[in-house]
Amino acid sequence: MRAGGARLLVAALASLLHAVPVTAEDVAPGAAPDVAAAAPDVAAAAPDVAAAPAADYDPWQSFNERTFAFNYRILDRYIVKPVAHAWDWLLPDQVQRSLDNAFVNLEMPRRCVNHLLQARPRAAGVEVARFLVNTTAGVVGFFDVADRIGLHGSNADTGQTFGVWGIGPGPYLVLPFLAPLTVRDGIGQAVDGALDPVGYLFPIPLAVSLSVTAVRRVNGRSLQPEAFENVEDTVIDVYSSVRNGYLQRRQAAVLDGRADSACPRLRSRAGTPPPLSP
Repeated sequence: MRAGGARLLVAALASLLHAVPVTAEDVAPGAAPDVAAAAPDVAAAAPDVAAAPAADYDPWQSFNERTFAFNYRILDRYIVKPVAHAWDWLLPDQVQRSLDNAFVNLEMPRRCVNHLLQARPRAAGVEVARFLVNTTAGVVGFFDVADRIGLHGSNADTGQTFGVWGIGPGPYLVLPFLAPLTVRDGIGQAVDGALDPVGYLFPIPLAVSLSVTAVRRVNGRSLQPEAFENVEDTVIDVYSSVRNGYLQRRQAAVLDGRADSACPRLRSRAGTPPPLSP
């Protein structure tokens, strides 16, 4: 994401933090509670249904439900899934996994910077070591050699960093073509996009950047072709299940970041989730 676009997205999402939330009267009558969720988070959320639900802050539920329905019932079912099946037929699974490894390897700066911002120097060091090993012995990251020799990475992003330092997630938000997020995580994703080193080293046209993003999404979808089958038969309310599962995972990531931090102040708050609103 270009710096200008990132700043614009940050400003837009930041303004949403102070927007007036809708009330119960604002919800459209007859809105179906059993709408489907965005496909990339449906399968991951299903195992979380039995767990205790995380507190949710979903003042824009009516809008979110409709967007979820579009993302899953139309976008994934009629566009992403058929393309992913064709991609899976065209490329062997090992090639797809290698592509996924390369994409993950390129995101090292985002993970490393956020580990440091969370006062996790050991995790940051592991990320640098993994990048060096995978970029060299792993042929520019296509093979995860580092994992085979015991260098296991951990994810970190700016939204998690905000939460580690006590910023609440803000309203839950679902946008067309994107996986579910919160306003905090949306701002974090814009910042993460600015940490992409490729855009600074090699100026890439927007069309190429969007194409790469589409390839990664299709490649990831093709690696789990059975993940979203019969989802509506396994949960009663898909929308709520995905929302609660997402919020639980993000809350767990924040608490894990605090627990692993070298900062005593953050470690002392490892059992305290951030507030719902900033």
